Amino acid sequence: KALKLSPIFILILRSFIMKVRFPLVTFISVFMLSTLTGCYQQLEVIDIRDFSEVQIGLNGLKSNLDVNIYNPNFFPIQLSETEISLRVRDVDAGDVSLLEGIKLGARDTVLVRFNVETRDGAIAEILKADVFNFLKGADIPFSASGKIIGKSWGITVEVPLEHSQNINLRN
Repeated sequence: KALKLSPIFILILRSFIMKVRFPLVTFISVFMLSTLTGCYQQLEVIDIRDFSEVQIGLNGLKSNLDVNIYNPNFFPIQLSETEISLRVRDVDAGDVSLLEGIKLGARDTVLVRFNVETRDGAIAEILKADVFNFLKGADIPFSASGKIIGKSWGITVEVPLEHSQNINLRN
């Protein structure tokens, strides 16, 4: 036999569900978010290789920077942007950027290639500030500093990056 519910009982049940729905959904959402963020481990920069394929010309300096990044988490992370500045002493020389978005698999190490490029006029500003060292053939100290930004399940992930290297602009 089918169970017949009275219309009054159905109205009371619907009213109860409507009152409990918002707090229940809120509780489940907060619980899931706190569980997911509690499981997150910081990404690790394993290895930074020196600037490679350096091209110096009238338009400035172009290069690549290869970085091995390890994802110790049990979920993938999509790296999508950078906030990394290229500096020579006190001169803001340019930016380090991702060529394309990179997916770091769960518990995986990935070689990420960054594009290094000086801004217009930066080389002239660097040489002007350091003309005597340039004439002596001394190396110029370039440094990249900032963070790599990614996301996983709507949570923003940031990885700090620091690298310094001396480059001879005369070669």
